[in-house]
Amino acid sequence: MLVSVIVVTASVAMIYMMSILSGLPFGWILGLLLLSMVTTVWMVIRILKDPYSTDKTFDEYFYQDRPDLRRNGKE
Repeated sequence: MLVSVIVVTASVAMIYMMSILSGLPFGWILGLLLLSMVTTVWMVIRILKDPYSTDKTFDEYFYQDRPDLRRNGKE
């Protein structure tokens, strides 16, 4: 379900950008701008409320590709 929220938000943003290039009337452009702002806030709220959890911790998986920067919580 989260993927569909991201797709809708990206689609509205792309339609808004294309409307500027295609020369739609100002009212349409303003309406699409407001709609893109609303969908962006909706997407942020959905992402923050998503119940996804993980057993990985920041200290264990910080800079996995660079052993010299790894933090293992023992500092």
